[in-house]
Amino acid sequence: MIIRWVILVFLCLAVLVLSIDMYKEAIIYNPLKSIEISGREAANNGKKALPVFEAAWGREIVENNLFSSTRSPVQPKPQPQGKAAEPPKRPDMNLKGIILDQFGEYIAYIEKDKAKAVAARKGDRFDDVEVVDVQQKSVELRWNEENIVLSLDRIKTIKRPR
Repeated sequence: MIIRWVILVFLCLAVLVLSIDMYKEAIIYNPLKSIEISGREAANNGKKALPVFEAAWGREIVENNLFSSTRSPVQPKPQPQGKAAEPPKRPDMNLKGIILDQFGEYIAYIEKDKAKAVAARKGDRFDDVEVVDVQQKSVELRWNEENIVLSLDRIKTIKRPR
């Protein structure tokens, strides 16, 4: 029984000491106290007090300002008025495959200009190409008022033996 009381008193003293330390170090802590003292010492010695804080805006931040209007997307250069603008080159479109999703809708995987294939449904638009219709083995696209039909009819499939 005496051992329990000794342990209880020891724990109470430890909590009291830790509470006082927390009060001094966290609750009444003034981070500017050391800065104020160094400024007073310099003034008492007759020296000019050095600036306590340095400017936070360095050259790198000013030159690479995230919110600057100069960081907008690159604007295309205007075409000279004397030349007739060339019609844009038709993109190289390849149909990689067509799947049927869980909702009964066909999804076509289309590769444009050797880029990664994009999943597209009827009515979707990627870059300047609009998907007009997706069937089981073909896709109809519209690019600059031109209809493009991509088909899987030439691809042979393996038939399962019965």
